[in-house]
Amino acid sequence: MDNLLCLSAHIQRVEALRFTPAGLPVLVLHLAHESWQEELGERYLARVTLEAKLMGEEAHRWQHKEDSMVRVEGFLAHKHQRSHKPVLHIQQIHEI
Repeated sequence: MDNLLCLSAHIQRVEALRFTPAGLPVLVLHLAHESWQEELGERYLARVTLEAKLMGEEAHRWQHKEDSMVRVEGFLAHKHQRSHKPVLHIQQIHEI
């Protein structure tokens, strides 16, 4: 099954860099997207905010990039086992 999300967004907020018990850096980003889409022949203003997680060495590089515009690719999963809130696990991120 496919689970791939590609999104252009504004980094609204960056949380403090933290580390997993294994020592891997983890950075939580809060992304905001707004665009005009077409649905059933009508223009629709699509707005969404989404929590995203960036792990590994890229987390260090993005910890001071609040207010940047980015293009991200990754997959969606629940925040944790007892939560139904989706989180985007970023696999690729590029500033635009």
